[in-house]
Amino acid sequence: MRENITTKWQSSQLMSKKDFEVNLYRDKYFKTVEMHSHDFYEVYCFIGGAVDYIVEDGLYRLQAGDVLLIPPNYLHQPNVKDGSKSYDRIVLWINPAYVKRLSSPSTDLATCFQKAKEKGAYLVRNSALSEKLVNELIAVIENENSNSFGADLTAENHVITVLTLLGAHYLKNRQAKQAEQSKIISRAIEYISEHLTEPITLDDISNALYTNKYYFAHLFKEETGVSPHSYILKKRLLMSKELIEQGLSITDVYVRCGFSDYTHFFRAFKKEFDLTPKQYFHLMKAI
Repeated sequence: MRENITTKWQSSQLMSKKDFEVNLYRDKYFKTVEMHSHDFYEVYCFIGGAVDYIVEDGLYRLQAGDVLLIPPNYLHQPNVKDGSKSYDRIVLWINPAYVKRLSSPSTDLATCFQKAKEKGAYLVRNSALSEKLVNELIAVIENENSNSFGADLTAENHVITVLTLLGAHYLKNRQAKQAEQSKIISRAIEYISEHLTEPITLDDISNALYTNKYYFAHLFKEETGVSPHSYILKKRLLMSKELIEQGLSITDVYVRCGFSDYTHFFRAFKKEFDLTPKQYFHLMKAI
């Protein structure tokens, strides 16, 4: 551990230890830091001051007690709001290989951290958990400064506790989020089915679900593999196919299925089934 009380940013973003490294920084006068990245995880525990933390996936307005997990090779930059005030934080650097080595079938830390990495930085707001994380890292620092027997092993145990707490928290939140996302998709599919014969826009669906339309469109594509527009079109084409099989006229079919004009219906039907609507109609009559 080293305590850094300086006006300069230490540009060397290299771990001096193989598995992990903990640093306590107390900057009384902090200068702007350039955007940078490194090949290890960073657990950033903000304990004093005011800072906006810029990461590739967005801006995080941090308050004292917040903890931010930054994945390897993600560009990031702290932007201190008032450089005249103290800017205090504890930073834990973790080798990804160390996380993988600690993983087991029942405690798959590597998968948790990898999933978190795929989603960008992971924020734990000031809470009982973040307080626990900070206390664990303080214990790491205290043991690394101690010459007592077993202090190094005790320090590592505290680091393992930090990783385990972060992994468990991410997994719990991910499961809760997945359940909520599943509800959104289910409600969207239900809405589309109920309004399939009517004009349906992205705004219509997102308003019915009380969610942002861009978030919904991204979530729907991520969960189903197709965009909302493609899903609606496919549902309408399958419905039109069934109605043709029932003997309805082509004009009745495309109107009932919510198509605005025959040309759109014709092109979409032929592209999907490699037959024109009329060809399919005559094929069904011949059976």
